[in-house]
Amino acid sequence: MDKLYKNMPINSSYRRLIEKSKSSVDSDSNWLITLSDLLSLLLVFFMMFFVMTKNTKQLENVEQGKTRNQSYPAIIPPQAADAISERVRNEVTSEIKNLSLTDDVSVRAVDKEIIITMKERVSFSPGEALILKRSEAILDHIASIIEKNPVFLVEIEGHTDNVPINTHIYPSNWELSVGRATSVLKYFINKHGIDPSRLSIKGNADQHAIAPNDTPENRAQNRRVEIRLKEKEV
Repeated sequence: MDKLYKNMPINSSYRRLIEKSKSSVDSDSNWLITLSDLLSLLLVFFMMFFVMTKNTKQLENVEQGKTRNQSYPAIIPPQAADAISERVRNEVTSEIKNLSLTDDVSVRAVDKEIIITMKERVSFSPGEALILKRSEAILDHIASIIEKNPVFLVEIEGHTDNVPINTHIYPSNWELSVGRATSVLKYFINKHGIDPSRLSIKGNADQHAIAPNDTPENRAQNRRVEIRLKEKEV
């Protein structure tokens, strides 16, 4: 087209008008290109803003759900904790009397612990770790107390006398004491569904005797299981 204009016999005035018109068209085109770029950038910005806002709301919903589902340990004043311990001790004592187990089961409070002691003759056969039927009633009652009082963690300790044992299941008193504590733990979990995270076991063999191992009667006192209800630290 430019060649055509150049070859046409036109006067100088008309030629200046054509050149001015071409310059004006180029200027208008440049303006349209700039506007198009701006609109594209705005579109990209709004799309990014929409995506970021949506993800932020989803994250907030997740965090709120976690907060609703998260459980926090209750902070219990010392006076209230003492009252709970006293009530539980009295309740266990009463049940021991009702079951006529005062010679074989005892309960006492030491610091922030309630210690329930079960002698061997009510809980296990000699050299065995299978729970006896006659101990199930008191174990059921203890389990109900554990369930109703989440303030307590439970430590189950097995103890023996100093008479050596050597069987294919229990090569020493260490294994026997752990086996007996484990049997009580499994009873609480399997029969009563107590949360395993609240339970722990310890086997002490003859290392924590409560009487000298010098007579059959004293050795019988040492063969025991202790169930310790311990207040959670807050």
